[in-house]
Amino acid sequence: MEKYREPTDEQLKEVLRRIPTLQLRRAFFEGLKNPLWVKALAKQGAFANPPEPKVLDDGSVRDIYWPEIDYLVRVSNEVPVDVVDVLVKLTKSNNAWVKRAVFEVGSSIPADQAVRLRPLINFWVSTGFGWRTDPRHLVGFATNLLSGGQREAGIWFANLLFKPMKTKRLDKTGTALEEYWYAHELPRLVEKLGGGGLAVVLPWLVVFERSNGHFSKKSDISYFARDSIRVSDREYEDVEQALIDAVRDLAITAMKQDPQKSRSLLLDTKMILARKIALFSLSEAIEQDVDESGMAPLLDVAYELLLDEPSLSEGCRIDYADLARAFAKRRPDSLEKLATALDLACARLDDERLREWLARETDDPAAINKSVLQYQDAWMHRWLAAIGSDALPAELRDRLAELDARLGVIESPREPSSTITSWTGPNSPITQDEMSLMSPNELVAHLESWHDTGNGFGPEPSHEGQGRSVAALLTTSPDAIAGVEGLVDRLRPTYLRSIMQGWEAAVKAGLTLNWEQVLLTARQILAHSDESGFPAEGGRFDEDLDFRPAKEAVVGLLEELAKKRDEGSNVLVPVSILNQVAELLLGAANDKTEFSRYVVGAKDSSMDALTLSLNWRWPVWLRGLTHLIAHGSETGWFEAARSAFEDELARDDPYGASRAVLGEGLARLFIADQEWVELRRGDWFGAEEDSSRNQQFALSVAVATHRHHKQLLELLGPAMIGAIRSTEAVAVGWRTETDPLQEIGGWLVEAVIRGEQTLDDPVVTVFFSEAPVDVRGGAMGHVAWRFMRADEVSSGIRDKFATLWDNRLEHVREHPADKEELSGFYWVVKSGKFETGWWLPRLKEVASLDPTLGRQRYMISEELGSSASLDPHAAFDVLRLLLAVQDEDGLTSYGLMRDAVPQILAAAITSGDANLKADAERYMNQLGEQGNLQLESEVRALTS
Repeated sequence: MEKYREPTDEQLKEVLRRIPTLQLRRAFFEGLKNPLWVKALAKQGAFANPPEPKVLDDGSVRDIYWPEIDYLVRVSNEVPVDVVDVLVKLTKSNNAWVKRAVFEVGSSIPADQAVRLRPLINFWVSTGFGWRTDPRHLVGFATNLLSGGQREAGIWFANLLFKPMKTKRLDKTGTALEEYWYAHELPRLVEKLGGGGLAVVLPWLVVFERSNGHFSKKSDISYFARDSIRVSDREYEDVEQALIDAVRDLAITAMKQDPQKSRSLLLDTKMILARKIALFSLSEAIEQDVDESGMAPLLDVAYELLLDEPSLSEGCRIDYADLARAFAKRRPDSLEKLATALDLACARLDDERLREWLARETDDPAAINKSVLQYQDAWMHRWLAAIGSDALPAELRDRLAELDARLGVIESPREPSSTITSWTGPNSPITQDEMSLMSPNELVAHLESWHDTGNGFGPEPSHEGQGRSVAALLTTSPDAIAGVEGLVDRLRPTYLRSIMQGWEAAVKAGLTLNWEQVLLTARQILAHSDESGFPAEGGRFDEDLDFRPAKEAVVGLLEELAKKRDEGSNVLVPVSILNQVAELLLGAANDKTEFSRYVVGAKDSSMDALTLSLNWRWPVWLRGLTHLIAHGSETGWFEAARSAFEDELARDDPYGASRAVLGEGLARLFIADQEWVELRRGDWFGAEEDSSRNQQFALSVAVATHRHHKQLLELLGPAMIGAIRSTEAVAVGWRTETDPLQEIGGWLVEAVIRGEQTLDDPVVTVFFSEAPVDVRGGAMGHVAWRFMRADEVSSGIRDKFATLWDNRLEHVREHPADKEELSGFYWVVKSGKFETGWWLPRLKEVASLDPTLGRQRYMISEELGSSASLDPHAAFDVLRLLLAVQDEDGLTSYGLMRDAVPQILAAAITSGDANLKADAERYMNQLGEQGNLQLESEVRALTS
């Protein structure tokens, strides 16, 4: 700072006299570079009164910008003591700009000065840290303290940010950081916490589980959070999963340093989730390269943990297996006692509670003993299979082989199994696992004899709840009622529906059924009258009052069985069974009541045509006919199925469900009989001149449920032209986020870029000349979005797509009113499939032709920032065009300000082009005036 001098008293007084207004103060402080003015100005009270937020007439609050704070942030690294001296006196300020600046300063200045801000921050704990404050600066303040020797203060602030807290909602746990930033920033904090971090973060996880009701003195369901500690099975990040990952990673490090202490720390929580983490972290530490002296303590603790009774809790199975396998690699001859531990755990399953439950169904001691043994065998099988034959001692290896031979090999025994919980009804009086222990006759006898004695209020057991458990059981074990006769006479309609649904799901899962039993039961249900002879029990929704839902489930099962399957399919329905399926489906053609029920019942439905077709018996049966037709003309039922299908399509369907079935089944019908479909395409889908509502239903569903195909495009081309030229909105057969015309456009774009069609093709020409401009833009953008999602795009397809974009760009040059056709170009940039040198100049032109592209600028901030190294002038021009669009809420420019603006300005300033440099510096100052306080320092950091 030798080039700077402290101001004299005369200079100070003159300056303060000349800047009485906000505009003048802003001009002065934004231009002030001398850090030695901080102390002098503070003595004159220049920083004593930051403006307070202003409440507007509509009740909203406006933060008043304080230019003095920009100067303090800018010089804080040069005179940290002086700046902190100023900031610590602002305890009464609620200005969001001040709060933002305090944490920005605290995250970058030396830690011995940052820690002095602690009293100030304490004043803000109750009022919050400011909505303008960057969460990264909040976490940066904590990490700065931790890495700068102020560990106690760093942990104090980390607790403020990351320790969960109870909220007014019993099912919701709060944190100072929003969920996204919590999950995003916690790993950065964990890295700085180092070896002692486990003791800091583990209590946060315990508090979270307690606050959410997952862990208490009476119960512990914390293990529901994750089947395997190795990886989350959630598709999104949340606080709980972030904490589990953090504790896991810290525990692995801690185990390598002091396994005994780390084990105690985790297990002292008495929480199953923490035990799971202990098991997994030990296995990971053992798997990593550790010297022999460090390996022995790890293996000693692992051995203790493997033989510890609570480790054999069902919720620990996968993590226990990981540890056992890791241990066996290092000490293969030291697991003899594992058999004793597993036997003791298995024996403890035979408790009073299990036997009391079994006694509800039978008082025969021999039957109860048999069920107990079956339950124990299933438990032992799961555990031994998870550990694996290669890790088991000889005795247990033989036992696993015997259980595999008797019960069947367990596929993927260490894969997480989905855990489903429900806090409300419908509930079953017994669980699915308990059902699985019963023989087929026992299960049917239980369903036959159980009665709903509740009042229909609250989560009491019901026939519906028990039926759902039956369906779930049959989905994975379709033989659970194998060989039992008289099901239709013995069981309530609710259970018959559940059985049909379970069998249908089993077929979809690739399991083979007891075909004769299935067809006999289906036939008997269809032959039964709609009336049920069982007296109603429970509440209104606790059971089916007649046989109609069961018959609908039969039709659904028959539809599934009728599907044509490849030779390599897991389930091949025998031809003899298919003949019976066809007989039952075709026999239903004589039942005219279902169409009438559909017409009356769907009248007030808000479902679209395709959804209706999946939820009413008549269209489900119609879909079954399409599957029969798909088997081809060589089958004995082909002509009858085709004739019945045409007869049903001839009905006046007011809601379009039959046309949705037609559209969804177009490909299989086309493959089965191309000539037949081509002869009827005009009747089914419409023509160039016009099309009916039902024809549009069929067309829109066909396009939405099929990927582009050359032959189908040729088939549907005339109907597509008719839909595009329709003066009214095209009827939507399946409501998705995409307009039917945009779906058609997507087909056409894909045909062009695959070289199957040219821009001169009639359908393509009509689309790009007559479809609404936003639809054209949506189609182009959606294909570009699919490029982004694709792992690889061939150069030929990419280049044809680039040519198509150039064609549309040329069109918009000549017809500026069609600028919205370019609205999806940002997906081209985002896709990463095109060279920067190609898309950057086009992005510039697109942004100039269609300023609304700026609304999507946050999507391409990283790509735009990276482009500056290739062409700083073009990147700078694009930046100004995108930022020229005014924000409505201040959010859309955040991505650019973070990932593009500093990089582009830095590239422009260092480009060697004097004019570009001057323009960039002026623009930087302009953005700074708009409140981007840190921009100049970010740019300077990149240019230095």
